[in-house]
Amino acid sequence: MKIYLSRHSKTLWNEEKRLQGRKDSPLTFQGKENALALKKHIQNMSFDYIYTSPIKRAYETSKLIFDESHLIQDDRLMEMNFGEYEGCLISSLKDSLLYYQLWHKPAEFTRIPEGESYDDVIIRAKSFINDLKKHHLDDSIMIMTHGMFFIVLLATMLDLEKKDFVKLNQKVVDGCSLTCINYDGKTFTLDYYNDYSFLPYVANESFSK
Repeated sequence: MKIYLSRHSKTLWNEEKRLQGRKDSPLTFQGKENALALKKHIQNMSFDYIYTSPIKRAYETSKLIFDESHLIQDDRLMEMNFGEYEGCLISSLKDSLLYYQLWHKPAEFTRIPEGESYDDVIIRAKSFINDLKKHHLDDSIMIMTHGMFFIVLLATMLDLEKKDFVKLNQKVVDGCSLTCINYDGKTFTLDYYNDYSFLPYVANESFSK
């Protein structure tokens, strides 16, 4: 199985440096242009199945790239729920211990009030991965999701412990970049990560934005 991971394209709240989570904001001009650039980049690639988060920013990104009739929405691909912090400016969260632990100390992070824990998100990721193993062993899969869920999904595939999520999360994966993972029936191996060489607009942001 070959798995391609991407993240929704740039949104208004990304531009304003706000935490999104389950809340949403529209794609920007740059976001739409990047989606079209990804579409061109993969035009000669074939995907047996295309899975997308149903949150609008991810689904709209997917629709710019693929025929809508081929899209499979899966709730397990939704972004981590950041509870009370959703919609907040990142700059206003810099003094929050929970926000610090979210990125720097994932093994110590509990949950933001009304939000999800890492364990909650890992359960979703493992459920989705198990279904891929069960139903798509010989397929090529495209997945469109969100920044934090991207980290957890990839970390789970690579069998990383929570404390080691920091190996992936110190840079926010670019919207509409491409990451490729191979699965041989036993082990997931990372082919390439966060390729944004084809994008006209590159953020290359750290977690703190």
